[in-house]
Amino acid sequence: GQLTDRQALVQAFDGVQIVLSALGPSVKKGPFHPTNTPLANAYLSIIDIMHQKDIKRLICLGTASIKDPADTFSLAFSILVNGVAIGARSAYNDMVAIGENVRTHGGDLEWTIVRVPLLTNQESEDVIAGYVGDGRTNTWLSRAGYAAFVIDEIGKRNWVKKAPLICTK
Repeated sequence: GQLTDRQALVQAFDGVQIVLSALGPSVKKGPFHPTNTPLANAYLSIIDIMHQKDIKRLICLGTASIKDPADTFSLAFSILVNGVAIGARSAYNDMVAIGENVRTHGGDLEWTIVRVPLLTNQESEDVIAGYVGDGRTNTWLSRAGYAAFVIDEIGKRNWVKKAPLICTK
């Protein structure tokens, strides 16, 4: 189905207790990502349906483009985020809007925005969770590490109402 097909989304959420979302801009589209923030708009529908169905937990994908108050300056991330903002402005705007929508419209939910740097196909599931500029995080993450972190967060709930940046150890 399509993210704009509300009826399909409503049906997909039947019996759901936790929403895990890895929605993000296509790297292949780069500068050709739609300008109307389609992913952020989809999150408005997702959050509305979660409210209707009394689903409290949302774990979703984000990037370092979504700022967090705990972030501090990092030259590497500054270059990375500004590169995306310049080279793929629509994707950048969509990602920033996702963070705003989750925090405002989903403010009453138990949300976690799992922010990722550049993704790799390494097999490592070992990750570091922290914040931009904390001296521990780096600019790489294996997809396997993302999956392992998200599954772990379902049970541990260490990052409710937080937006950690995760990276490969």
